[in-house]
Amino acid sequence: MLNVGNKVLQQLSALLLERAGLKITLDGYHSLRLALSTRMPVLGLSDPEKYLQKLTSVSGEEELRALLPLVTVGHTEFFRDAKQFRALEQSVLPELLARARREMRKVSIWSAGCATGEEPYSLALVMAELGALAVEVDLWATDLNLAAVEAARQGRFSTRRAMAIGPERLKRFFRPVEDGYEASPILREYIRFDGQNLAAPVFDKVAPASLDLILCRNVIIYFDLPTIRGLMDRFLAALRPGGLLFLGYSESLFKVYDRFEMIEVDGAFVYRRPLGERPRPPPPLAPLAAEPRPGSPESFAVELRQRMQTHAETAARLRTAGLTDAAGAKAPDAPVRRPTLEIPALGALGRRTGEFPAIKLEPSRPVEPPRRTATTGSFAAVRVEPPASRPLAEAPPARPSGSWPQLLPPAERLNMAVRKMAQGDFPAAIDGVKRLLVDEPSDLDALLTLGNLYSLTGRIDEARDTFGQALQREPLCVEARVFGGVAAMQAGSLTEARSELSKALFLEPTLAIGHYLLAQVQERTQDFEAARRSYRNAVAQLKYPQRPLAGHYPEMLDSAEAISRAARYALAALEEQPG
Repeated sequence: MLNVGNKVLQQLSALLLERAGLKITLDGYHSLRLALSTRMPVLGLSDPEKYLQKLTSVSGEEELRALLPLVTVGHTEFFRDAKQFRALEQSVLPELLARARREMRKVSIWSAGCATGEEPYSLALVMAELGALAVEVDLWATDLNLAAVEAARQGRFSTRRAMAIGPERLKRFFRPVEDGYEASPILREYIRFDGQNLAAPVFDKVAPASLDLILCRNVIIYFDLPTIRGLMDRFLAALRPGGLLFLGYSESLFKVYDRFEMIEVDGAFVYRRPLGERPRPPPPLAPLAAEPRPGSPESFAVELRQRMQTHAETAARLRTAGLTDAAGAKAPDAPVRRPTLEIPALGALGRRTGEFPAIKLEPSRPVEPPRRTATTGSFAAVRVEPPASRPLAEAPPARPSGSWPQLLPPAERLNMAVRKMAQGDFPAAIDGVKRLLVDEPSDLDALLTLGNLYSLTGRIDEARDTFGQALQREPLCVEARVFGGVAAMQAGSLTEARSELSKALFLEPTLAIGHYLLAQVQERTQDFEAARRSYRNAVAQLKYPQRPLAGHYPEMLDSAEAISRAARYALAALEEQPG
């Protein structure tokens, strides 16, 4: 690995904190060295000081963005997501091993996006405890970052990272070395490490229908919808009929990709390639027709949407009258939204109580869970069927107060909370999301939605803390910065809002809604020239596909055409102002 002094690492850490809000501790220096070992040869540099000069130069912004995903490669751990590993240990891996032995072949597993190797070593350890020999297992571990792959191949881990393994397993499968532990040669025999780009259109090294299990956890959260769907096509083709796919809890395929069937194994929800016919796509959710309760106070979210809609409608009238030049150009079609984000407008506002008031809380009302249909198969699994559509106007059968379903997929449980939010029942929505996070603590969609619920109900400190938790789990989470900026706007903390939105746009400069929101902040601080620039940027980014944001914020427009119209009108209005 590249030899980099602590002074350079400290300077680089300060730069990452300033530009992207990414906090690097001393434990993260290992990841920094890995990232530099990957990026510096690409630029033909061998001196870390010169690379740092490149990053701080005018032309260094793109290189800093290329470095960021590699810096966070160390964000992994042994036996990550206890519920999933319990299912792997108790049901999935024993069944796969027994099936492979019956068919006189190897168990074929792919750890896709293995980072520095904690996941494949965890799998190898479990297989060894099940009595599988290394020759009975083909465990392929890949990552885009070749420096991380090389570090994983060496199998060395700091004492802190190895603590999750447990003393008995450490003693049996690892040996102490300076500053940590090293995997035993016997354990390393189970795994073959390799480089692989998951966005590649073809997987040349994977035979069709050859894999029993794929783990691709906390990887696709950074992909756009076309990339996700293409990857799922390739995963489906690579799995044997009945083969399983494990994703991270914040990576639902609900209404994103319907060719897998979801099953529940020992409390963990996983995806399975169907044994027979292609599964039916889930029916659409019932439309939300509920109107807000009369007299409910105005929320910041509704105000923001109204402001954008007014901008858009006025811009349309201006175009019709011939008062704008290029405003009639058709913007790109809006991408398909993830199901947890879909919610119609809440309708007309009640009386106004202030510019950014908190939302009045009403007592929660019980809700009945959708029915589940059990199926039989190799695993002790429950197949999860989507709920039948039903108008919200119908009163559901009563359930005991506070009772929420436990065996529904996380995405559907979150949708139930979103429906409560749409009905104005914010206490029930908060309660539902908090219960979901107790069962699925790694669900990023739920965590972001909870932060938004806190900010919408005036609990700004709790919102900040929740978005901070999201950033601890996913340090490059653009949504946590965007929603954190919106929460700061609602609280009147415009300096904080500008900082959060600027960090979001550094991470994802093509995010049109981010530029639009930043322009709103700049207008409020009377920085009209910067606001004009940001509105122009919002329009310019619409030539790129706009991905749906994780998490749910009611009334946040993501239509490319609506953002374009709103930004053009706001820009036209600003042109009439001095300065």
